[in-house]
Amino acid sequence: MTDLSPRQREILDYLEMYKEERGYPPTLREICKKFAISSTNGARYHLQRLMKLGYLEIDPHKSRGVKQVKEVSPGARKRSYQMPILGMVPAGPLDLASPDMREEDLQVDPGFFGNRGLEPDLFGVRVRGDSMIDEGILDGDIVVVRPQPNPNNGDIVVARVEDTATVKRFKRVADAIVLEPANPEVETIRVPDRGGVEYGQNVAILGVVVGLIRSM
Repeated sequence: MTDLSPRQREILDYLEMYKEERGYPPTLREICKKFAISSTNGARYHLQRLMKLGYLEIDPHKSRGVKQVKEVSPGARKRSYQMPILGMVPAGPLDLASPDMREEDLQVDPGFFGNRGLEPDLFGVRVRGDSMIDEGILDGDIVVVRPQPNPNNGDIVVARVEDTATVKRFKRVADAIVLEPANPEVETIRVPDRGGVEYGQNVAILGVVVGLIRSM
């Protein structure tokens, strides 16, 4: 099937993935955010093209009125997921659609995620340094992160410390949060537990590490 552009295939993959994850389709604004499209008119254009090609039905009276009615044939479908890799860590909330934050988009085979399947909001952070070497996380690796500002005790997380991302094991002890390295030569970060996402000293949890990609 040669009637689809690369972007249209990505949007179809996203629509299917989103529906499988949540049971309903995304809104136009969610599509804009995912693909860094500046206006809903841009997203609407792609959806209307897909509708004309017979892949979608659209109910204009519903905010989630997109229905996929035709699948891309397995031989033609580009089975990949464009995962944003952060080039910088924000001082405020994550906005993965912002070009200022995205270093690149990495094409990931959905099979990488195993039985857990794709999650729409996953992002990657490139590891710098060897603070987690004893966990097998090496300098230059990309950790795959699920946004989750309130991790479980013992999770490996990506935290913002000042304006830098760091990968550490999260622990809550007494009245403090501990960001623990897996390298005896690296100092542990300990900050007051204020019962929220921000933990003082400009520390915030951005998400939980759910996978690892190693550059060969």
